[in-house]
Amino acid sequence: NSLDRGDGCHTVVFDQTDASLHVRTLVVENDDRQRVLVLTNDTDLSKPCGLRWWLDHNPQGEVQCTGKSAQPTAAGEACAVSACRVDSSEVELGYVRTMLASVVYAPTSAAHTMSAICIELGCRTRIRRAKVRNTLLQRHSQWLPRAHLKSVLVIGLGSSTMANWFRRALPETALHVVDLVPGVVAAAPCFGLATQGDSRLQLHVGDGRAFLQSRPDGEFDAIVLDAFDSSAALPPCFRTHEFFELAKKKLSVGGALSFNLLANKEAPRVLKSLAANFEGHRVWLGDAPGAQGLQTVVTAFAPGRAATASEDEHKGPIEYARARSWFDDANIRTLPADVLQSVVPLDDATLCNKQGTRSWQGRN
Repeated sequence: NSLDRGDGCHTVVFDQTDASLHVRTLVVENDDRQRVLVLTNDTDLSKPCGLRWWLDHNPQGEVQCTGKSAQPTAAGEACAVSACRVDSSEVELGYVRTMLASVVYAPTSAAHTMSAICIELGCRTRIRRAKVRNTLLQRHSQWLPRAHLKSVLVIGLGSSTMANWFRRALPETALHVVDLVPGVVAAAPCFGLATQGDSRLQLHVGDGRAFLQSRPDGEFDAIVLDAFDSSAALPPCFRTHEFFELAKKKLSVGGALSFNLLANKEAPRVLKSLAANFEGHRVWLGDAPGAQGLQTVVTAFAPGRAATASEDEHKGPIEYARARSWFDDANIRTLPADVLQSVVPLDDATLCNKQGTRSWQGRN
């Protein structure tokens, strides 16, 4: 089996236990140089051996390394970033691709109006297929590249997929990434993220909502939320009216908030909580390719219009260029105005205070 070392086991390249959170963080590499992040309970001292282990341990993210295979490391030993070189333009998860595309592009004000009209008239297909350039019916002209993102916040580091992409696609952008688990932050170099010598990258250990609360209003041009709980849903304190009110305050003019929403019974209430703070025509839904019907990427824009540039004016590395195709695959559309009329929003008093703000964060 090419996926193991010959003894049914995989190589552990990072192993750290955070006793205060009762979390053990593992980075496991197979013979094909794929590395995965695994979070488990601190009492779990098992090794990644055999199919049963993988059935009992859900990987939280994966990257493909190039170069010479790594050697096993002792518990707590740090990874060398040079041991895993990654192609940051290759993003496997569809929801991650859509989230990235939806924050580096922005809709024009005219596109909001036309999209709303077309949803009512059922003409979305015409928008997608029209070939007349530089008109409202040309789908590419509805959303344009953001002229410049000064500062971006990602809540949830995971296997550093988003962080690696932002550092390559937008090297002049200040990137803040916060994760609750110290081991996840310490493991970032295992996934090729250069955490040293990059003044525009700051990794933070802590609760994502508390970190957001501590930042100045209007600081971020984009907030990407990739936190989740044990059921892979948004944590309770990231679903409420109060959270979305907070996020809106921290966004710059025309700034974007993007998150992945599972299709469950609470999803309409999450959308209602969001829409209560962001104007309905500023809330957009996008597909997660490979998980359509199960996941929806939701992006909301703060008041005002972010500066945009034409496709020809905004040339960037291959990572940025691929965001265009990811956007096309996402089938982004406005939130229908009438679907939430009878829905009750969620609030901190009934949801968040009972369960606290802490959660697993980052699975990409």
